[in-house]
Amino acid sequence: MKNLIAAALLFCSAVVYCNQQSNTEELIEPYYVIDFNAVNCRINISVNDVPVFSMNIDGQVSTTIPINSAILESGSQRVTYHVLPLSGESSLKENTVFEASVWLYYDWVDDWYDKEEEINTFAMPENKTGTPLAVYEGENSFFAEVPYTLDAWQNSQDLSKIENLRALVIAAYKKAENLINNGQYEEFAAMVQKREDNIAVCFYLSEEEKEKRLTDLIKQLKKGFKIIPVSEEDIMVIYGHGKLVSLKKPDGSSALLLYNEDTDVELRLEIRLHLEQGKTELTVI
Repeated sequence: MKNLIAAALLFCSAVVYCNQQSNTEELIEPYYVIDFNAVNCRINISVNDVPVFSMNIDGQVSTTIPINSAILESGSQRVTYHVLPLSGESSLKENTVFEASVWLYYDWVDDWYDKEEEINTFAMPENKTGTPLAVYEGENSFFAEVPYTLDAWQNSQDLSKIENLRALVIAAYKKAENLINNGQYEEFAAMVQKREDNIAVCFYLSEEEKEKRLTDLIKQLKKGFKIIPVSEEDIMVIYGHGKLVSLKKPDGSSALLLYNEDTDVELRLEIRLHLEQGKTELTVI
């Protein structure tokens, strides 16, 4: 079950604060998620300015998103919700709905969490202005208690100050593309190892479970997938308070795209890049 959890790793405004620390003295493997229900809208959800979910929802979707990978350490965490019109439309529909809750699960017993606690809730209010909204933004915060501090992008360089940033980003994506196309899968695994180490920490994976994630990815890549190279149309997106960057397709999906001609299947690999202090080459984090 833990493997499934770890694998599940993409105008008006309102601000609601709910800094509420758990009364539990010791949390065993605390696991934070966002449960949401959305109707007829495109949504982007971020935690601490790191995107955790994005989807165009023509109809209704209710699901759960794991967010531990965006929680670097214990303390206040900020969740941002962007509710946008469906692709190709200019305003939100009258029947658009968005509501979400942050939940904490803890105490792992017999392959599942023994305890749960709703931390806070958020809901887009009814539009009573009589004018269709082009977008709705909302955010709230919660206190997270975790038994780790990820060695991630806290002290990385401010990418807004890097003049040749797009060239560095393209170089990093080209490196990944070349490794995959040339069948250098172990080298590609080494390229994303730091990310995998952090995922193992924040989702409490064993060494065996961590290795299986990369092994399964390599098996998938060996099934005939070929890279569709990045293009000039791909959009550079900076996030993580200026410390992270990725390339995205115009529809918001990852620009690291592979295609299998035999099965007619696409595979998109999400990577975050950062620039460590004193370094000149972007690396995956």
